[in-house]
Amino acid sequence: MPYWYIFFVKSGRELKVERQFRNTLNSDLYLPFIPMKETLSKNYGFVKKETVIMFPSYVFVESQLSSSEFIQQSRKIILSSKDAIRLLSYGDDDEIAIREEERVSLLKLCNINICVESSLGIIKGDMVIIKEGPLMGRESSIIKIDRHKLQAIICLDFMGVIRQISVALQIVEKI
Repeated sequence: MPYWYIFFVKSGRELKVERQFRNTLNSDLYLPFIPMKETLSKNYGFVKKETVIMFPSYVFVESQLSSSEFIQQSRKIILSSKDAIRLLSYGDDDEIAIREEERVSLLKLCNINICVESSLGIIKGDMVIIKEGPLMGRESSIIKIDRHKLQAIICLDFMGVIRQISVALQIVEKI
């Protein structure tokens, strides 16, 4: 089973750090990636899709290495990059690999490229019904909808903290 580790990096340098990790780390042991999400915007009646970083300032690394092995290796990784600041952990303990239930929850939202695609939904009374996309069946995790910004705010467990994440949602009908 692969583990996911997360590096905190300088803001705006995520893609640079991911590229650097891909070029310098052993691809048999490390797979760096950045979770992405679609955003929607309306311009002159047309909906435009873009892809942006889901968790700014974070670069993920998938590895088969145990936490203790990864901690030893991460020192070298951080020293080799002036943009990688530190490895994230759960509070004060040495638990650094993202918990399996959090990893699975995030993967359920994402496509094969680790990107959260947009969802389509309808509003029926005061209920949101998702007809298509990763939010289907997860309506209870939606805490707010902004129809003008074409997004929903959902709660997601991330490194032991419940975070509010915006994801693309287009409401196509109100009944």
